[in-house]
Amino acid sequence: MINEKQIHTTPIGIGNYPYLFTPDTQFEKPNGVYTVKFVLSKKDAEPYIKIYEDTLKERQQKDNTEKRAPHNQYKSLKDGTVEFKFKLKAKVTMKDGTDFEQRPKILNPDKTVAEPQAVYSGSKMKIAFQAFSWSNPMQGVGVSLRLKAVQLIEVISENPKSDGKSNSDYDYGFSEEKVSNVPSGKKEVPVSQEADF
Repeated sequence: MINEKQIHTTPIGIGNYPYLFTPDTQFEKPNGVYTVKFVLSKKDAEPYIKIYEDTLKERQQKDNTEKRAPHNQYKSLKDGTVEFKFKLKAKVTMKDGTDFEQRPKILNPDKTVAEPQAVYSGSKMKIAFQAFSWSNPMQGVGVSLRLKAVQLIEVISENPKSDGKSNSDYDYGFSEEKVSNVPSGKKEVPVSQEADF
């Protein structure tokens, strides 16, 4: 029997459209949802696809149905990689009417707690999650990949443009060029050492 409370941890992958420190409220109003689309190589993704499918099949057997919810939480991309969708509701209302707030734990590479920061698509990370099954008569059986924690490995802290290039002007679009007419080893004189105007 599958333990749906078990936490699974991925290897390093690429996070896209991450909402890790503040929830996305565009579709989940008013409370929002923490979410990230997470890309792994096909080989790295295989164990997590198996977890997903095994969890789904066990719930189908339990509910005596072959009906499957139309939306998978993973899909194969054109480049051969696999994208998973992890999410965690920011606020949960229980059957008894009580509610509670929750958020994923976000860690640095050294496992210290990460400070809130901008994290954009293309950032490298690991994901800790639970595969949680659900069922309803209209949609059938589905599995949610519940986002429990994220380890940020390499953060992209600025929003890339649609052409894939950085929005930042820190290099003004210059690339490093080799030139022969500039004396080598000459350093800029610090402002404090310049003559007064």
